[in-house]
Amino acid sequence: MRRLKKLLDYLLLAAILVGLFLSSSQPYYKQDLRGTISKVVDEQSWNERMEGVSVPYAGKEISVENKGAAGFIEFFIRKGTHFTVFALLAFSFYRVFSHRLSFAVALPWSAFCSLLVAVLDEWHQTFTPDRTGMVNDVLLDLAGSVTMLLIILLNYMYSRRTYHYKMK
Repeated sequence: MRRLKKLLDYLLLAAILVGLFLSSSQPYYKQDLRGTISKVVDEQSWNERMEGVSVPYAGKEISVENKGAAGFIEFFIRKGTHFTVFALLAFSFYRVFSHRLSFAVALPWSAFCSLLVAVLDEWHQTFTPDRTGMVNDVLLDLAGSVTMLLIILLNYMYSRRTYHYKMK
């Protein structure tokens, strides 16, 4: 059973890395969600509710006024995906490293490897038509990774505290 868990951890890490590579290899028009969002969302209602709401990102203003409702929603879906995928990547790196390394070593290596993948992923996008690599996306990826690693750290500290308390 332990071998199966190890294998699944390695397969998950490989799947995430392959998925990131394939995603970064696609031009934006192949990933454009605005048409699908427009079919599902009442854009007029969104325009009225979100009027005046804007978010600064990478030196640009993201708002319904300049992106349209579908573009505004897509922005949050894409950035949420960045955050979530890199949180999952950090978790996956941690799981793989923890098979051979102590907690104190596995956690920082997971952070480093997640950051390295984020940088390489954004760099890879610079070679893809209609895509750009952005430092802000690396920082967002890092935020997802660090959030997951903090959750892992807190869980580790809590479980050790609980174990220590039970031993008294």
